Amino acid sequence: MPHVLTTAAVIRCVHSGTFLVTPSQHTLTVNGAPVLLLSDLLTATVPDCTNTNASAGQAPCVKITAVSTGASRLLSVGGSPVALDTAKGTSQAVPVLPVAWHVSSAGQNRLSTD
Repeated sequence: MPHVLTTAAVIRCVHSGTFLVTPSQHTLTVNGAPVLLLSDLLTATVPDCTNTNASAGQAPCVKITAVSTGASRLLSVGGSPVALDTAKGTSQAVPVLPVAWHVSSAGQNRLSTD
């Protein structure tokens, strides 16, 4: 069963950059860390993407542009679905890749859903 994402989650672009996600809610927490909503992922930024070779036409992943999977069907906060560790999608990078980011760690292992 997938685990819900918290602010302690590690989300990386394919170039190993780490996304910074700010939670929009603090009502639902796991081990004191706020659970992330799917909408929170769409506001994430990545300050350390290594896809920076401009002479090769590259541009770094700056933010998440789409979430293709990973929304909980069971848990929501204020009508917004909770994000799961199965989440992945695309980011603002050149060249554009079909899956440009993924979850490396949910940030917790206590709360799961299916």
